[in-house]
Amino acid sequence: MMKRLHVISALMLATLFAAGCSIDPPLYLRTQIESVVSVQTQVSVNLMWQVDWQARWTYHWDTAVLGPEGYEEPEAMSLHIYPLDDHGGHLSHSVKNFMGNTTEIPFVEGVYDLLFHNNDSEVLLFAPYDDGTDDIRCYTRVISSGLKHSSPVMTLEQKEEQKQKDMGTKAVVAPEEESVTLMPEGLFTLYDAGYAISGNLEDCELIDGKYVILIKGELTPATYIHLVQVTLHNNYGRITGSGGAVLTGVADGVNLRTNISDANTVSILTEVDMDEELDMMGMKFISFGIPECDPYSQESVDSSVSEHCLVLNVLYANGNYRNISVDITEMFRALPLGGVINLDLDVNDFPPEGGGEGGGSFKALISDWDEVVGGATITY
Repeated sequence: MMKRLHVISALMLATLFAAGCSIDPPLYLRTQIESVVSVQTQVSVNLMWQVDWQARWTYHWDTAVLGPEGYEEPEAMSLHIYPLDDHGGHLSHSVKNFMGNTTEIPFVEGVYDLLFHNNDSEVLLFAPYDDGTDDIRCYTRVISSGLKHSSPVMTLEQKEEQKQKDMGTKAVVAPEEESVTLMPEGLFTLYDAGYAISGNLEDCELIDGKYVILIKGELTPATYIHLVQVTLHNNYGRITGSGGAVLTGVADGVNLRTNISDANTVSILTEVDMDEELDMMGMKFISFGIPECDPYSQESVDSSVSEHCLVLNVLYANGNYRNISVDITEMFRALPLGGVINLDLDVNDFPPEGGGEGGGSFKALISDWDEVVGGATITY
């Protein structure tokens, strides 16, 4: 029997945030028609972060200078199409990329797995797994093959030495040294498994002269935003700024079909803003979250064994610097989908050390900054 061709438009109404995913039952079309697949997103920031996140986030964040606290609406999409065989296996894999929220795609009658995600980033990279499956992995480039002995993230040997040095303070040094990667941007996904197209017009809606197939679902974030605000106590003008911050122990990528993050851990860098009048620091981290975890599953989150450390570089009025490491494992795990982390630091516990070289920025503290691309290494 000759297979019939159907035209499908994927209408993506992408928004700033999303949670959950539900798909209508399959539709069966018996006659050749021009049909539209409409994917609708209905999301709320309060579903993704703590309900009271705005009350908890008190830092005077300048969105004009620092950008928005939350996600930005994507501008371009990808649709991965997997026709299924009689046993539910994938016969092939094709990708349709499109700008905006609408595209027309020819479909042959059959059953499909469909994967939607935004692709409007120069930072995010997409690649199939090497084991021959059709899973799509998203990751970011490595910018350093590992944090060096002079970096704010210390080796286990340095960790023990620093413990002796910082006895009686609140500082907790970071775990084993990790590779440093670029921080990802907002990534949103929708996976619809086993969607059937055959031939029953009664299950369609006629809109503007076209038969419409509605897929009711929500794009869900696959990267997660953590806003960190630090209140400095007993500062008296001693700490005047920051050279940046590192978040350790986060996943280095994610499987787009399952939303399960990779097991490998990396560190990510971000800039830090300081309000000297209020003696507060604010920063925004975007990551692939807890390693080897589905953040939408509480069972998966509870089984996590990851460790996370915030390494904050502070600049003193006398030109010296210090790297303060704080264990935030429990706070980070408590917010698998992102949210606000509040920290209080007593400046009396962290007097200045070292001094003078490079003004205390992370670029001066981390040696051998390389970008690894396709096996080639580019040194900055």
